[in-house]
Amino acid sequence: MKTKISYRPSQLDEASNPNAGQNQTRLPFVLWLLSVISIILLILVGGGLFFFPDFSRPIWLWSLTPFNLRFLGAIYLTALVALANLVLAKRAALIRLIVPMMWVFTTVVLLVSCLHIEQFNAGRKTTDIWFWLYLIDCVGASYYLGYIKQISFGGLCRLPLAWSVALGVQAGLLGVYGLGLLIFPEVTSSSWSWPLDVFHSRLYSSIFLTGAIGSAILSVRANAIECRALGVIQVAFSGWVLAGVWVVDSAVKKIDWSLSSNWVWLGAIALPGIFGIGLILQSQNGREDRL
Repeated sequence: MKTKISYRPSQLDEASNPNAGQNQTRLPFVLWLLSVISIILLILVGGGLFFFPDFSRPIWLWSLTPFNLRFLGAIYLTALVALANLVLAKRAALIRLIVPMMWVFTTVVLLVSCLHIEQFNAGRKTTDIWFWLYLIDCVGASYYLGYIKQISFGGLCRLPLAWSVALGVQAGLLGVYGLGLLIFPEVTSSSWSWPLDVFHSRLYSSIFLTGAIGSAILSVRANAIECRALGVIQVAFSGWVLAGVWVVDSAVKKIDWSLSSNWVWLGAIALPGIFGIGLILQSQNGREDRL
């Protein structure tokens, strides 16, 4: 028997209010606990890498350049924003969006870590912790993918055609680029503003593939709270990455800004954030013919 979750997509306040309408299904306790633990770890790890790089670099599991330090920190801080949205919603409203994104992210990172086991020191306890944490998150997300099938999300509707197509295009571009970084890392990463080795190229594919699955889900059907959540996640990603690049390059001055390719890369990183702002504004539109 499926659990019914109903939304009135024409009313943002009701869609985002955990006590509105029939949206009373609570977030499963185990998923809530897993998310809270992950949030705490993401604050420590992401915050350490991004804000305290000199402290984090010597104790990290593998060698990191200044740009990779900040970029990896930006990824974890973006993941923090995603899980915070899930936990703060308090109900199952965002499971349909966040859990598949969580599954893709953890699965890709775990896969890449196994493929590049030589990057890790087998004698360090942190190595065991890394693999166990990602394995637990991956298994947990896999289980709740099945849980999603037991829930009937009422009130979901298609976005206006332009937004639906735009999300589909974004999903395609992010997916192709993410797969390129994963399967053809040397070629795909050649457009980056700093050199990437094969390991980091494949590791970073996780964030683009995660964005692709989120965009694909909402391109079919969506409600206001999902659009707002994805928009906030995309703004966070672009904002953290751009801030990290600016801070690092201001110190080391390694990026040649006379090359148009570096500006193209920077613009490509900014685009998801700009699109995310549009999604946030779209989610605030209360007209039923819009959302």
